[in-house]
Amino acid sequence: MASDSSGGLHYSGDVTEEIRDPLLTYSNPHGQRVGPRWVRGEIVFAMPAGIVHIDPEKQKWAKEFVLVYSVEGPDGRPERVQGQYGIYDTRPGDPGYSPIWKYNFVVVPRDYEANTLRSEEDILKSGYQVVDSDTYTL
Repeated sequence: MASDSSGGLHYSGDVTEEIRDPLLTYSNPHGQRVGPRWVRGEIVFAMPAGIVHIDPEKQKWAKEFVLVYSVEGPDGRPERVQGQYGIYDTRPGDPGYSPIWKYNFVVVPRDYEANTLRSEEDILKSGYQVVDSDTYTL
């Protein structure tokens, strides 16, 4: 996987200019990558800071689910579902929360409609294959 701020994945939903929402206005003068993610069916915004190297036996981490059509796409990277937001299992304040995320790839069929799955519970109920990875991001 390429080593960029999203672990080699390119999030089409990431915002680098300005987010406009009735409940949130976020100006982004430094061009930081900010993107929506699902947590239990609600949208949160995250700023990926890059891949980190940890000892998973010693460091606390949380799960990020990334929906893909295949783990090995044509370019060697996971073939991500366009328009699908990442899915976190926790958010700040939740038991088990960590700012370090471990990628879990969810392999969906080509007719999957983006953002149909919006929580870890949705994923587990779907029956889709979940592929654990060794990629951790901050």
